[in-house]
Amino acid sequence: MKRFDALLEKDIADYHGEFAQLIRQAPALYRMMTKLLDDSGLPSSMSPLIIAAIAYFILPGDVIPEDKFGPTGYVDDIYLCAFVADQVMKATGSEDILIRNWDGEASVVALIKEILDSEQELVGNKKGSIMEYIGYDQLGTS
Repeated sequence: MKRFDALLEKDIADYHGEFAQLIRQAPALYRMMTKLLDDSGLPSSMSPLIIAAIAYFILPGDVIPEDKFGPTGYVDDIYLCAFVADQVMKATGSEDILIRNWDGEASVVALIKEILDSEQELVGNKKGSIMEYIGYDQLGTS
């Protein structure tokens, strides 16, 4: 069985549409989430939120489904990863944990900021639906 990030890379390989540059970051964001779970510097209170972000990537029927929208459907997954990464930075008081778990080409901190600053363009009014979908209010982080 192939790893999910390899399947994700294959799915987006030939995509050149809207948000293409951002969508190319999806596999690295997914890998960062999985690596964070094994990082000894991660506060245990953050684990459920990270697990939710990983699961959200894998579940096909999320708020902006890939089955319906193709690779553009990954924008909500990407947004959620950025949101979670920002929460991890706040919880640890440092960006170091993200930097050491990042294998992407872009600066992870700049990428997270860019994604969060583009919330309206990426997910519009769907942030609440995304948070409800993962049970954010039940994860003990709100």
